[in-house]
Amino acid sequence: MARGKQMLGEMDNRVLVCEGVMGTMLTARGINYRNTAEVNLTHPEVVAEIHRSYQQAGAEVFQTNSFAANIAMLRRAGLDDQAASIQTAAVRIAREAVGQQAYLAAGAGPTGELVEPLGELSRDEVVAIYRQQFEVMLATGLVDFVLLETFEDMGELQAAIRAVREVDLNIVIAATMSFSIANGRTMMGVSGTEAARQLAAEGVDIIGANCGDLDGLMVAVREMCQAADRPLMVQANAGQPQLVDGETVFCGTPQESGQLAAQLIACGVRLVGGCCGTTPDHIREIARAAGATA
Repeated sequence: MARGKQMLGEMDNRVLVCEGVMGTMLTARGINYRNTAEVNLTHPEVVAEIHRSYQQAGAEVFQTNSFAANIAMLRRAGLDDQAASIQTAAVRIAREAVGQQAYLAAGAGPTGELVEPLGELSRDEVVAIYRQQFEVMLATGLVDFVLLETFEDMGELQAAIRAVREVDLNIVIAATMSFSIANGRTMMGVSGTEAARQLAAEGVDIIGANCGDLDGLMVAVREMCQAADRPLMVQANAGQPQLVDGETVFCGTPQESGQLAAQLIACGVRLVGGCCGTTPDHIREIARAAGATA
C-alpha cells in the first residue's frame, strides 16, 4: 500500500510513463495463445523480455500480463483450472523483470460478458470473479496498486472495484474506461464526465481512459479534466484501427503517439502510456513528451 501512495505523490510533481500493450508484442513474435494470459505459463521468458523492453524505452509503471486472466475469460479458453497459476505467474514475471523500484499494477480487464440487466451475469457473480483474481494476485505482496482497464459498463466496473475492496480495503486503485464512440461515450453510453464523477464516488484513486476510439477518447478525457478531482491516466491506441489484408492493425507512428501524449499532458493527464498497437518505440516517444514537461 505504501508504494501505491508513493506513486500518487510522485504524480503530484511529474508525469509518469506506463508501459505499452502486451498482445501486440506477442503477436509480433509469432506467439500463439488461446488467451494472452496463458503465455505467462507457456512463454514466461517472452513476457519478461517484453516488460524489460518497455522499461528500456522509458516506462516506469507496469502492469501484469493478466488483462484476460479473470476466471470468466479463462473459462472460455479452457484455462480456468489453471487460473491461480496464471495469475501468480503474471505478477512474479513482471516484478522479476522490472525490479523492485518500478511501480507494478495487478491488471484486469472486463469479463467479456454482459452484466444484468443487459445480460445473465449478476453483479454478485462479477464480484466473485474479480475477488478470485485479486485474492491470488494481491497475496503475492509484489504489486503496488490495482489497474482495472477497458471497461465500457459502469456496473461491471463498480462490481470489480467492490471485489478489490473486499480483498484489500486500502490498496490504490486506478480505473479506466474505453470510450468507443467518437462522441466520447462508451458502448454502454457512459460519458467522460459521468465516469469521472461515479469513479470518484467509488473512491478510485486514479481515473482515466484507454483503448477505444481516439476521437472519443479525447472528448472523454477533456470532460474528465474538467470534472475530475484526482489524477488522470490515459493509455491510447497507436492510431485508429484499419483493416489491412483482412486483419485489424494500428498504423499510428511513434511520433504521433508522442504528439498525442503531449496533448494529453497539457490537458492534465499525469500517467500516460500505450494500448493497442503500441511498441517500445511508441513508449520512447511518449516518455520524451513526458520528460519535456519536467
